[in-house]
Amino acid sequence: MQKFLIISPHTHEECTRVIKQTLAIGYLTHFYWGCKSGDHTGYAMIEAENKEQALLSIPTMIRDKGRGIGLVQFDPQEVEKWENKK
Repeated sequence: MQKFLIISPHTHEECTRVIKQTLAIGYLTHFYWGCKSGDHTGYAMIEAENKEQALLSIPTMIRDKGRGIGLVQFDPQEVEKWENKK
């Protein structure tokens, strides 16, 4: 499994419907929302086989606006090897 940062922007007008649909598809508690701060975007860390699967966490009505960014963590020993290559 790979980790993805999911970014799910929506408009003020779409907000209530998007949040209700996110609840209905079972991902509400995966997301953090900027809506109350005026940033109508949901943010989540999702583990999935691929980006397409990760994007299924976004309601269909706004899925085409969403982004999935594959994330990795770097191992300290790996980074130290990079330093030694200079």
